[in-house]
Amino acid sequence: MHRRIRCQCKAFLRKTTTALAKTQSVIVVEDLSVRGMVRDPHLSRSIADAAWSEFRRMLAYKTAWYGSQLVVDPRFYPLTKTCSACGHVKTDMPLAERAFRYEGCGAALDRDSNAARNLALFVAGCSPEPPNACGAEGAGRENYCLVKPAAVKQEPLRRTQPALADGNKRL
Repeated sequence: MHRRIRCQCKAFLRKTTTALAKTQSVIVVEDLSVRGMVRDPHLSRSIADAAWSEFRRMLAYKTAWYGSQLVVDPRFYPLTKTCSACGHVKTDMPLAERAFRYEGCGAALDRDSNAARNLALFVAGCSPEPPNACGAEGAGRENYCLVKPAAVKQEPLRRTQPALADGNKRL
């Protein structure tokens, strides 16, 4: 039974990563601290069963095969705490707070939608407001490009099968 479940999970990962790598030109993933997330007793089993590292590994070599690009955001980039409308970063945002609200610009979004918009801005290398050293409000609502993300070095998986100790190949 465990073997069957394991094979179903691997098949799902293979199909999903292949479909993403073939159909999307740019795929963005978060570099999450899984080790820290597994410490939560309520989420640890679900996180461990999700096989995030295997999913990311498969995406890395399949995007290299199919010519798409995999972008990994920095681990401590404040996606959830940053306002996607004006760029203000909140100091604290607990996990129980599911909506992002910032009174300064009036933005009110779902936490995950806000993070997705910030990922899109991260990939574009743009900030929603111009940087201002004096702390004054920005003049316009145009996007100002700051930094282009570096491409992730991807090495394709070797498709050859290693020989076993008796000299035979695996099936």
